[in-house]
Amino acid sequence: MKTIGMIVPTMDNSFFASLAHAVSAEMKKSGYTVLTCDSRNDAETEKGYYTVLRETGVSGVISVSGLSRVTEETIPESMPVVWVDRVPESEKEIPWVANDDEAAMKEAAKYLIEKGCKHILLMPGYIAEHQENPRLSGYKKALEEAGIEFDPLYVLNRTGKGSSEQETGELVMNLLRNGTKVDGIITSSDRAAFGAMKALGKVGYYSPEDVRLISFDNSPYSTMASPSITSLDRNPSSLAERACAILMDLIAGKEVQKENIISVSLVERDSTR
Repeated sequence: MKTIGMIVPTMDNSFFASLAHAVSAEMKKSGYTVLTCDSRNDAETEKGYYTVLRETGVSGVISVSGLSRVTEETIPESMPVVWVDRVPESEKEIPWVANDDEAAMKEAAKYLIEKGCKHILLMPGYIAEHQENPRLSGYKKALEEAGIEFDPLYVLNRTGKGSSEQETGELVMNLLRNGTKVDGIITSSDRAAFGAMKALGKVGYYSPEDVRLISFDNSPYSTMASPSITSLDRNPSSLAERACAILMDLIAGKEVQKENIISVSLVERDSTR
């Protein structure tokens, strides 16, 4: 049986689940089975999976990594690997497929600013070893261009220990109860946006009347919410298709393009109208 490995930070996330599903479907076309590993947002667990997959005899690995840096000790030179979504530092030149998160976040923040928001709360998402997050850079650039001073109080990072809804909700509620003015929120996922909306309701705020809300992912959750959530579509199917094609070329010993960008599109819904 021909197999590849896939490592994701958590399957309890619609984007990563969609990505894994798309990779499995794409690799099946070439006769491969995908062994999917959930690192549970834990760096040591992720490192351990590379050893397990190597010993299992997989032909290669597609990884959404939470590591800030990898060495040959973690990933041997002989193992074909493709990064998706996140790009750790590496001694080995590893090809990657990702969205331009900085540009996407800049677009989201600029969109809210054009809607009149001046106090925008950013929930950039959790990464196991706290890689430098390009979403924060995009957010800062949008504020700078609009003449709005950056305030670190408006950037809330999750611990990764609880669900995205729970942690996001608690962080937003604590900030609002402290009297901090918020008129816009950008969350790392649609599920996180649910937590933010729940927190807003508990303190008597509504979206979009009081706070406009944008999320990443554009999963089915974004249309199920009330109000429906404006969301950034990251095109997981395109990410998966490109990553699988690159991995197949690596397995075949072919040269590949190292940097691969998949576009993001903003889908406007009721939460920002």
